[in-house]
This record gives sequence, C-alpha cells and structure tokens, in this order.
Amino acid sequence: MTDDFPAMEDYNEGKQALRFNKGKAHWSLVDFKSLEPMVEVLEFGAKKYAPNNWKKGMPVSEVVESMLRHTFSLLSGESHDKESLIHHIGHIQCNAMFIAYILREKPEFNDLTDEGKVQ
Repeated sequence: MTDDFPAMEDYNEGKQALRFNKGKAHWSLVDFKSLEPMVEVLEFGAKKYAPNNWKKGMPVSEVVESMLRHTFSLLSGESHDKESLIHHIGHIQCNAMFIAYILREKPEFNDLTDEGKVQ
C-alpha cells in the first residue's frame, strides 16, 4: 500500500464500504407509484406527438394554462381527462415537470414576468 491512501481502518473501522453521499438527492423519499399517472401521460404524448417532444420547449404560460385546466377539472369533480382517459393528476404532474425543465434548460421559453404575467 502506498502513502497516497489512508489505511482502511481509518474509515468506519473497516466495517462497511465507503460511500460519500452527503449533500446528494435522497431519491428514496419519492413514492414512484404516485408518478405512474405522469408516466402514462408521457407515453400518451409520445404517441400523439413524438417521444420527448416536450423537451423542445414551449412558452411557460401555455404549460401553466394546461396545468390550471387539469387542476380545475379535478377540483370540479372530474377525475380523468376526456381525451387521454388518464387521471388529471398525471397531467398536472407532467405540466409541473415540463415547467421545471423549461425554466432550467430552455429559459428562452419563459414568457412570464416576475409577477407571473405573460410578457
């Protein structure tokens, strides 16, 4: 052994493998079963438009409008979207993901002002 690496006993007394996960995302906190309606909507969209078509970007205001339509339909007692027959929550989840993606990866499509109004 060279002097470049500390002796294994210096780490956790050698009782388990080393992992440096401090500050990393805790994906185990996510309930993946709850994301299934979102995946159904993504599959529906892949057939209707093209796989990952949404990643090209679109005005954030249009995505917010879609999310609001699905939210208000759900609040009005309608559980499933009439076109896709998928639960509105899946559409809401997709739209939220689309907004997060667009704001992070395609900021040129952010057409909202800081006050939330369309520019």
